[in-house]
Amino acid sequence: MKFSVSVTLILLFPCVLCHMPTLYEFCSHVVANGNASLARCDSSQCQGRPGKRGTGGPRGLQGIKGERGEPGTAEHLEERIKKLEETFLKSQKFMKKVLNSEICYMGVKNRHIIPDSQITASSIHDNRFQAYYGRLDNLDRSGGKYEVWAAKRNAIGEWHQVDFMAPKSIGGIVTQGYKDNDQWVRSFKISYGNSTSAMISIQENGSDKIFTGNNDRTKVTNMFPHVIISRYIRVYPQTWYSHIIMRVEYIDGMCHGLM
Repeated sequence: MKFSVSVTLILLFPCVLCHMPTLYEFCSHVVANGNASLARCDSSQCQGRPGKRGTGGPRGLQGIKGERGEPGTAEHLEERIKKLEETFLKSQKFMKKVLNSEICYMGVKNRHIIPDSQITASSIHDNRFQAYYGRLDNLDRSGGKYEVWAAKRNAIGEWHQVDFMAPKSIGGIVTQGYKDNDQWVRSFKISYGNSTSAMISIQENGSDKIFTGNNDRTKVTNMFPHVIISRYIRVYPQTWYSHIIMRVEYIDGMCHGLM
C-alpha cells in the first residue's frame, strides 16, 4: 500500500510546477505513452478537452481589385473569326446533308405514314391517276412505273388535298411533275385549315400568294412565308404545261428557314 502511494507521488510531483492535470488528462497521457513511469507533464501535454467553437467574426473587407489584363491582339481576333466561320460552314454542310436525307418530309411520300385514304382531289383523269398517286417520287406498287395525280380537266379550281388527321406545323412544299412525260404544274396557290369548310389561302402582301412550280421533271421546293398550323392543306394549280399533273410532299415546320 505504501509502495502504491509512493508511485503516485512520484508521478504527480513533476506536475506541481505546471497546471495540475485532470484525471481525464492524466489517464490519457499514461495511455498514450504506454508507460506510467515515463509520464511527464509539460505545456503540450497538460491540456484539457477543446472548448466549444465561438461565434463567427464579422466579414472582412473586400480585397483590392487586381490589375487589368493586357488587351487582345487583332491577330488573335482574326484567328477566332476564322474558326467560327469554319464551324459555321461545317454546320451548313451537315444541315444540307440532313435535309437531303428527307428528315423534313411529313410523310406524303411514305404510304405507311399517310395512307391513301388521307389524300383526295377535286377530280381524277381516270383510275390510272388517283389522288393518292400524287406522292413525291411515287412508283406503282410493282416499283416499275411512275404514277401521278392528274385532274380530269385543265381548269382553275382543281385541287389536290392531304389530311394530316390533326393540326400539324407545315413550313413548305415540294412539287414534281410527271416522270414519263413533259407534264407539270407551273404555278399554284395553297389553302389550309382545320376544317374543309373554313380554309384560307396563304397570303403575301395582302393577296393570295402564287408559288412558282415546275418547269421540267425535277423537284421544286417552295417554303411558305411563315409556318402554318393546319390539319388540311390543298394545292390549287394556276398554270400548267400540257396537263394538270402533280406529285407533292410537305415540309415540317421545324425545317422552316433551313431549306
